[in-house]
Amino acid sequence: MASEKDVLSARIEPEYIASLDAVAKSQGISRSKLLREFALNAATLYEFLKAEKERQQTDKITLNGNLSQWVVEHTPAHVTSELMHFLGEVMHHAAEMKDAQGKEPKTGKAKGGK
Repeated sequence: MASEKDVLSARIEPEYIASLDAVAKSQGISRSKLLREFALNAATLYEFLKAEKERQQTDKITLNGNLSQWVVEHTPAHVTSELMHFLGEVMHHAAEMKDAQGKEPKTGKAKGGK
């Protein structure tokens, strides 16, 4: 039995698509499967970053050796360095989007048509 699925649409730069494809290929999965796995694990990564931000009591997270070592020690064995690089790119892009959204005037309308 097929599960119900929503369609997610986003405008993404070609280099990010290439990065997605490279990671999917290295994992032997489709781009859609890769995105589903990212979505499935997004809360964990986000909660980790939020907790680290609170622990450091700053708006900017300092990525030091201890934090990097913790990530390496708590990363599932199947996660490659390519996937970790991609996640870094995704977070950087998301931060840029958030910055841009903060600079846009509020109109009261939600973007995306929903």
